[in-house]
Amino acid sequence: MARLEVLLAGATGYIGGTILSTLLNSKNGLLEHCNLSLLVRGDDKARVFNANGLKTVLFDGLGNTHEIERIASNYDLIINTTPGGSVNSAAAFIKGLGNGQALTGHDVYYIHTSGTSNLADQPITGAYHEPRTFTDTTPDLYPYLQHRNKLTPYAQRTADLIVINTGLASSVKTYIIMPPTIYGTGTGLFNCLTIQAPTIMRSALRNGQVLKLGADDGDVECVHVQDLADLYILVASRVASGDLDGMPSGVRGIYFASTDRYTWKEFADGIAEAMVEVGGIKTKEIKKVGLEEAAAEWTGGHKLLFSELALTRAEALDGNLAGRSTISTTIFWRLRS
Repeated sequence: MARLEVLLAGATGYIGGTILSTLLNSKNGLLEHCNLSLLVRGDDKARVFNANGLKTVLFDGLGNTHEIERIASNYDLIINTTPGGSVNSAAAFIKGLGNGQALTGHDVYYIHTSGTSNLADQPITGAYHEPRTFTDTTPDLYPYLQHRNKLTPYAQRTADLIVINTGLASSVKTYIIMPPTIYGTGTGLFNCLTIQAPTIMRSALRNGQVLKLGADDGDVECVHVQDLADLYILVASRVASGDLDGMPSGVRGIYFASTDRYTWKEFADGIAEAMVEVGGIKTKEIKKVGLEEAAAEWTGGHKLLFSELALTRAEALDGNLAGRSTISTTIFWRLRS
């Protein structure tokens, strides 16, 4: 069997860096059957990877879709961990894979990074609110994403739909990894931090106390970044080995990655306690704020993006939840945390 050509996009990031270090330091057989390349922007970062014996492919950035499509045509499998809301680049990766497949006749595969905020409701503004718990085997998941995006376009959700539709049109098998809140320290060579906790910590340093948006009893799912990296590697390994039994792709190829659950109150209290302990702030008291203030503090004023969907999803107990990771556990995803 010929060695697969694999491209990892986003290796300088939190998820991609952890995937890379896990691959290099584990006994997983993926690298024994594949030639791995890293898609990198900037000579400085490429030199760091090259010094560690890794092959890099330089590109201008996610905005240059023609370049991405050309590069992608040289690969059999692409693992894309760049920001999930980059719609045009996601389509370019898949079109490039399809072009390569048309020339070689080899099957090609695309693994995409998304997030469960795609399914979140909006209980604070009341723009969309319903009591529903999803699993990754929910039959109407794809049409539900279509329905929600017609009501309120959301870049990350739009990208998922583009991934599925472009994959079907290009005969490329697509797999979407949809994690909830990710926690833990990454193990890559560059960014090792998640988004939510550092954002709220920086805000607390500016304000002298932790800010909190939404109800105390609202709960959300989470996953440790190392467990998440293991899921990516498991999916990639199954694809590389041709073991696709129980591995849906396309419309049904959405894989949840939830392992635990917490409330936003627990989250805020934990941050406050830790910051007081190290002297970052002087009070454990939590300040509740409205959506406008939270958006200004955390997202530069973007109420929908991050503030309500990503930082208050399932704010009420009867709100939307992305629940059991049924497909992921069926393919023998095993947790470390």
